[in-house]
Amino acid sequence: MKRQFRELGWRLLPGGITALVIASLTALEVWRPLEQIAYNTLFQLRGAIAWDRSVVIVGIDDRSLRDLGPFPWSRQQYIQLLSVLTKAEPSVIALNVVLTDQGPQDTRLATAVQQQGRVVLAQAWDGIGGPLLPSPPLGKVAFAVGQVYKKQDSDGLTRKIDLQLQGVPALGLAAVQGYSLVQAPVELPNLQTPFWVNWPGPVRQLQHYSFVDVIHQQISPQAFKDKIVVVGVTAAGLDSLPTPFDRNPPASGTHLHAAVISTLLQHNSLRLPPQPWLLGLFLLGGPGLSYVLSRWSTERQITLGLGLCGIWSIASLLLLHAGYLMPVVLPIILFSTTTGTVLLEERLRENALLQHEVKQLWQAHHQDLVARSHSILRSEQTHWQTGQQPASMQPVAQLALLAKQFGRSQSAQAAIARSLSIGLLAADLDGLVWFCNPMAAKWLEIKVGDRLHAQLIPRWLSQGQWQSDLQMLRQQQPVTPHELHQDGTWFELKLEPLLYGSVEPEIAKQSPHLDGLLLVLEDITARKQIEENLSHQMQELQRMNLLKDDFLSTVSHELRSPMANMKMAIYMLKIAKTQEQEDHYFRILQAECDREINLINDLLDLQRLEAAAKPFNPETIDLNDWLPRLVEPFKERASNRQQSVQVQILSELPLLVSDQPSLERVLAELLNNACKYTPPGGEIKAIAGFNSPYIELSVSNSGSEIPDIELTRIFEKFYRIPRNDRWKQGGTGLGLALVKKLVEHLGGMIQVTSDSEHTTFTISLPTQLSQS
Repeated sequence: MKRQFRELGWRLLPGGITALVIASLTALEVWRPLEQIAYNTLFQLRGAIAWDRSVVIVGIDDRSLRDLGPFPWSRQQYIQLLSVLTKAEPSVIALNVVLTDQGPQDTRLATAVQQQGRVVLAQAWDGIGGPLLPSPPLGKVAFAVGQVYKKQDSDGLTRKIDLQLQGVPALGLAAVQGYSLVQAPVELPNLQTPFWVNWPGPVRQLQHYSFVDVIHQQISPQAFKDKIVVVGVTAAGLDSLPTPFDRNPPASGTHLHAAVISTLLQHNSLRLPPQPWLLGLFLLGGPGLSYVLSRWSTERQITLGLGLCGIWSIASLLLLHAGYLMPVVLPIILFSTTTGTVLLEERLRENALLQHEVKQLWQAHHQDLVARSHSILRSEQTHWQTGQQPASMQPVAQLALLAKQFGRSQSAQAAIARSLSIGLLAADLDGLVWFCNPMAAKWLEIKVGDRLHAQLIPRWLSQGQWQSDLQMLRQQQPVTPHELHQDGTWFELKLEPLLYGSVEPEIAKQSPHLDGLLLVLEDITARKQIEENLSHQMQELQRMNLLKDDFLSTVSHELRSPMANMKMAIYMLKIAKTQEQEDHYFRILQAECDREINLINDLLDLQRLEAAAKPFNPETIDLNDWLPRLVEPFKERASNRQQSVQVQILSELPLLVSDQPSLERVLAELLNNACKYTPPGGEIKAIAGFNSPYIELSVSNSGSEIPDIELTRIFEKFYRIPRNDRWKQGGTGLGLALVKKLVEHLGGMIQVTSDSEHTTFTISLPTQLSQS
């Protein structure tokens, strides 16, 4: 257990250290410039989305400044603008110009603001935090006052704003609130959290109109009807503000307010992941990723590290489409740095372990090296001493000598293992395969370096069986072999311990320890086939024994019953007093003799048929004439039982060439069974038809159903369906067995179907025994 915890600690340590360092740098905002670059790149890759059509900008652009004079302007320009816009009936006018100084024209401007009714004026703050409010006459008549404070990041972009600052709503928020009063209500986000602006695209795609064109009434009033009109400076060099799509030349603060309004109207503000995500990222991306990487090969580690970086980049872009703003640089740095740290740590551990193992192996086995290896070693030592070979190469040279010696032994062992017809596989206790011969590789579909349990579970062993066997191996107790059936082949799978001594010779002799396992896989199909054949033979012997018992029971009963009846009839015949009584007992005696003879004949016929000793005498049979005559005697018997018998013969039925006595015996037995098991009021049919290439004769009766489970046994000798003889008419169980043998004797086949309505026996005779 301690070893497992120590190994777990080694696997988590690189990622934990990496996560701690990166978290510290994150707290110092080291990655902020990179995140800003990633932010811009994401928006560029996402591309532009449509600005809301309800937002219009009236810009104080370069042409307006050229025609109307330098900025700031007198109140007269805004009075004229409001006069024109009021006639166009916009929903809201947001004036992104701070009108703080009171002047003689404020009264007229206030009147224009009041006449329009929904004008939002701008408020700012000076350098020491004092508010810059609209002049009192304007502030009193304004629909609302909105603050225009914007915080630019180090790269000049404004990515988020406060929708409410010191109790004053942002200019865009105030405009949207006014819009909600006259148009459809707009659901607003949480005003207490920063509002991340979802920049739609280049500002040139926004509806722009020049201030000077509007006051000269060169723009159609329909362009402003029911719109939010944002009025502000857009001229180059004044209130410049770059965006992800506009850096050269940049946009302006007016466009920022338009972007806020568009984002609020479209409900697509950017959302940040919940706060605990950062802790989860450092736990999963640091120690968690370190643990996963430590279990994989170098190639997979590099692939996973690069793959996670790529996946995160793509996911960040897709999430931006969905309205989520995810950090990009921090996870990528965490993933890539963790991967690099794990790779470096593993290389250092591998180097230290290699040196340790080489030293131990050299001390334990260098005495076993052959003379030629010693001469090479002496030559290498000369190189080290004369400086011709770096001393750091000594472990490598020692390892090369050991590898060469071990390679010879391995080659001999591998040649022996490859020649075996059984599968041999060796693995360590973690399931890492380090040897397997061709048979094991073929059957288990495994190779050196694979994990054994990944191939065994669940195809060969269950998880529980595998864990139980490993536990037995660790306790150095014998493991029970498993017999498994795979793809038509039987295998025996055995796990045996691989016990090694320590590399220290003194310790090795005293305390061998479990260092791995040996899997032996053997094809036992031939053995299992012999066992199955023996099992089948035993079952067949048991079945024959039961059949013999049934035969003896049935035959003894069927022979004894007629004999008892004959003895009784003879005795009664002796004491008969009238001729009528004598005739009656003679008839009983005759019937019982016939019954005895029929049983014996049935047994003899079955024996002859099974021995293929019954002769076949073909003759031409006209079924149109023969079948009605055969059925006629059964009609009277059926009539006495209130049953009906019908004969149906296909027109133009070909003549049949067959053994007539055998065929008569078959149909008579089937008709006799139909009469026995058909209830009063039931119907019996004898049908002759032609279904090329067979002539078909069928006998069906109603009111008696044979269960599906019994259909396969009804043709067995002495077999009678349990509880199916409702009228207690008895029988030997030989009739249908004899019928089947006779049909096969005639070269045909018999089938039976049964349901709740009818039971039908159908005989198919091949056409080669017929003629037209």
